[in-house]
Amino acid sequence: MDAGGTVMRGDLLVRDGVIAAVGTSVPRVLAGATPDTEFDASGALVIPGFVHGHLHLCQTLFRGLAEQSDLLRWLRDRIWPLEAAHSASSVAASARLGLAELVAGGVTCINDMGTVRHTEVIGAVLEASGIRAVFGKALMDQGEGVPGALLDSPRAAIDEALALAKRFHGAAAGRLSVSLAPRFILSCSDGLWREVSAEAASRGLLIHTHIAESPGESHEVRAAVATTAARYFAARGVLGRGFVGAHGVWLDPHELGLMKDADAALVHCPGSNLKLGSGLAHVHAWRKAGIRCGIGSDGAACNNRLDSFHEMSLAALVSRARCVGSAAAPGGENGPEAPLSTREVVALATCDGARALGMGDVTGSLEAGKQADIAVVDATGPHHAPDPVRDPYATLVHAARTSDVRLTMVAGRVLYREGAWTTLDPRASQADGRAELAGLLRRATLVEVA
Repeated sequence: MDAGGTVMRGDLLVRDGVIAAVGTSVPRVLAGATPDTEFDASGALVIPGFVHGHLHLCQTLFRGLAEQSDLLRWLRDRIWPLEAAHSASSVAASARLGLAELVAGGVTCINDMGTVRHTEVIGAVLEASGIRAVFGKALMDQGEGVPGALLDSPRAAIDEALALAKRFHGAAAGRLSVSLAPRFILSCSDGLWREVSAEAASRGLLIHTHIAESPGESHEVRAAVATTAARYFAARGVLGRGFVGAHGVWLDPHELGLMKDADAALVHCPGSNLKLGSGLAHVHAWRKAGIRCGIGSDGAACNNRLDSFHEMSLAALVSRARCVGSAAAPGGENGPEAPLSTREVVALATCDGARALGMGDVTGSLEAGKQADIAVVDATGPHHAPDPVRDPYATLVHAARTSDVRLTMVAGRVLYREGAWTTLDPRASQADGRAELAGLLRRATLVEVA
């Protein structure tokens, strides 16, 4: 996934956590030395580890608890009450369970929006897991239907977020970064947004939030602030190179121009958008506008799977429906736009996703000098046949599955190999998750979703 689009047969050498050489140059670099460890990747695709650009680890325990709803009802009736019922131990269990799934699926880097309380626990779990991560405390100081347990004053919210940054930003030999994570416009006051903008600029922290996700949300945003989210952010200096906005389904051409001018980034979450009925993001238009963009699953409560292969396949199919289908409809556009190619989709999940998080010089491609964040995907199954390497991008997007992942490595450290985790215990995580969920549900006050 380098700029030249290199696909080759060969070897990859890792030294001190960094890719030392790729391809036919490896024997020369080794100069007769024997590596300490070898992994036979015959019959497999060796790729950069996946970058998950938008995630809610605290919601892994909520899988299957918030079905058949639109975004705002889903938040107000289920997700916020469930998050308000979290304890430190249930947040930790939720994070470990989500990470076990992600690591086994070839994910090496995530961008997580923590919840309002106990986000330091997520930081500790991330540090122990070995994954590369950006994460932050969700900031909320207002909003219809927000439980009191999820509300802070603007000053308290910012102070806690900055304390988290002091503890974890740059921790684990640079694997961890901390963001400022205001949830979305409806849950944050104007004063809080201004504080976020100022602190992010002065401290060099990413701003991670939701933007233009659903029609209902957009309607309430306009009623609350008399404009759209992107215009509101632009007017307050929130947009910038460190801005990462999830969803972006309903951004208009002018707003895409604002995003481009600010060099802000967007993250596509097709599974979540489809499940909540939020709409079909026009990622082709994002790319055409020159916006940095990545891909993510969102949380397990609005997707049910934290699966990069699933998201890539959906992204490709949504793009085809969005670009080709709209032109074919009566009164449609004059001729179809080209949908995303499979290589462009793989880029969303690797090199482009890394650039969206400001990590393009660290991870996202297999190049000498970059961190050894690597996944090995088996391509010998019947669902890959007859010739998986003729078009490896199509194989990854449309044929491969998480069960095909044989190895996941971050900074040269193996986190998953041939069905075994080295830093996480999936059976214990499942058992802890069940026990913590039972307690969480006893504490929660839920509104039934019809």
